[in-house]
Amino acid sequence: MIEQMFQRTDGYVQVNLQPKTGYIACQMFYRIETDSEHSDWKPASVYPSLDGEFVLNGCDYIWNEAQASGTVRLCETKQYALWWNPYLNIGSIQAEVQVKLSFITIDGDYEDIGSVSIASEGVLYFNDWPRYLGEGGSYNPQPGEQKWAISGQGHGSFIWMKVKEQHPAIRVPLPADGEYHIYFGMKHSGLHFLARIDDEPYTRLITSGTTDCLNFSNYQGKQNKEVFWKRAKLRHGCLEISVMQDSVQRDREFGRLSYIKLVPCGAEEAESGFGSVENARTSRIPELILYYEPYSYALHGFHDAETMNEIMLEEFLRLNPHEISCQTVRVGAKSLHWSRIVERMNQSAMDDFNQVNEDSAKLGTRCDILQESSRYLRVREPNVRFTANVGMNRPYLWNPGLSDTFTNEHRDYVKNGDFDYAIPEVRDYAKSILFELIDNYDIDGIVLDYMRNYLNQSVDSLTDLCRDVKRRLDEKGRQTGKTLELKVRIPAEQIVYYKSMKLCVAERLVDGIIPSNHATAEPLPPVEHYQQLCKGTGVKVYGCIDGWRWILGHHAKTGILRMAHSPESINRYIEHYTKLGVDGIFVYQGDQVTGNPYLFNLFR
Repeated sequence: MIEQMFQRTDGYVQVNLQPKTGYIACQMFYRIETDSEHSDWKPASVYPSLDGEFVLNGCDYIWNEAQASGTVRLCETKQYALWWNPYLNIGSIQAEVQVKLSFITIDGDYEDIGSVSIASEGVLYFNDWPRYLGEGGSYNPQPGEQKWAISGQGHGSFIWMKVKEQHPAIRVPLPADGEYHIYFGMKHSGLHFLARIDDEPYTRLITSGTTDCLNFSNYQGKQNKEVFWKRAKLRHGCLEISVMQDSVQRDREFGRLSYIKLVPCGAEEAESGFGSVENARTSRIPELILYYEPYSYALHGFHDAETMNEIMLEEFLRLNPHEISCQTVRVGAKSLHWSRIVERMNQSAMDDFNQVNEDSAKLGTRCDILQESSRYLRVREPNVRFTANVGMNRPYLWNPGLSDTFTNEHRDYVKNGDFDYAIPEVRDYAKSILFELIDNYDIDGIVLDYMRNYLNQSVDSLTDLCRDVKRRLDEKGRQTGKTLELKVRIPAEQIVYYKSMKLCVAERLVDGIIPSNHATAEPLPPVEHYQQLCKGTGVKVYGCIDGWRWILGHHAKTGILRMAHSPESINRYIEHYTKLGVDGIFVYQGDQVTGNPYLFNLFR
């Protein structure tokens, strides 16, 4: 039975049911009261849940059944509420609407009828795509025209990329004055584009995962999703949407964008400081470190320092991290920074999706991204630490376009695919790369990243390298008056690394230890043994969250198939590490969460 029915401030109609056992399902219908004598009941577009976890990972059949026929399986959701989005059925009109619910219970079936007043309440919808696009849109675009495809009309219309080619930016006028929550309404699929208000930096919005994440199709298959973007202060400005390169050159779908929704922020919300920097900095994470990899972001088409910094670095800064750890080189590979020790990335190479691309070469030849990112950050957010992250073993023999000259000239130094650090020349080569970074760049320290490729090390090789790098950092620190830290990301359970860290902690050669898995977040790596080892020494221990949840298998085209994160997994990881009392959290492949509106607020 209906207990209460009302329209929320976001435009949804919420129907609260009387708590009882025995609910199996119900079907929701509506009709406008002025036409009730002459019109049939029509199925309502209902959301079975508003929980982000269900939107990402819940059953798409149950979701779409609710959208198409108004049917909700109550025994699955175990809740006593339904949410109807009347805009999807009747647009933005003001009317008295009758609502009928037909229930199935264990004991039989019955109906209940109620009514609700539908009004805009200041909620604004924007879907006039022919006007916004002008000559840039078409109901039947042809290859070479670079036009957006427009499907449908009115509040049921949407735009999409029918042809995979560069499209013009979309500019939507926003005749609104005040603070609003901004939503994107998706006909189906997910978001994969850049957005901004007026001349602010672009924001990546990526909700569909990547081609190597198996929740890609389940999420994309859900119809009529609304995705919250952010809260913004508007002054009759313009919302601009732009295509990313990987929607043109790869199988990253832009999405089916149906409408943009603005919801006024109430006085109560404004007083609470929702989304403010001050509130965001009262984080439950004592110290947040984000791993930053320009090599991967070049695949979006970000090939210069200005674009990379204004989009990706700004995206990372929105999470209010204490440190950004930037990787521009792996020992044995070419570098993105302009090194005198190793070759610069200067030619096309195979990427992680088994495709040949020139993106990293374009970035590497156009700018020294490590230097430019450091300069940008010093002005933009001088209190955020900026460290150089170095992958300690990656010769790339199978990918010559990425291999450094040292690798190609000394293939005999490679054992089982990785450099053998028992060879003095290998250790000297690695140290020369690290010393150059310390001497020539304005950084706050070094992160030695032994994960992904951790073989061929000994207690002596690890300790010796940490000792020499720490000594070099201390020398630079005395010259500059800054404290430069050395952190290490290591396999959590390997005895060689543990014995080395015992020596490094005793001699205070490291400032932080990040016990990690090889390539996934789960099962969460143990940290307690390192917490005990570092107790009372001042050496910090960090919990690690990898960018991917776990590996399920392999695919001929994309390689490894990985599950992406969801709100449940991220919250569980943070709570786990918080209970253990870690000194902070290191997020590897930080871009897997920084561009996802379901996830990025969880770290604030």
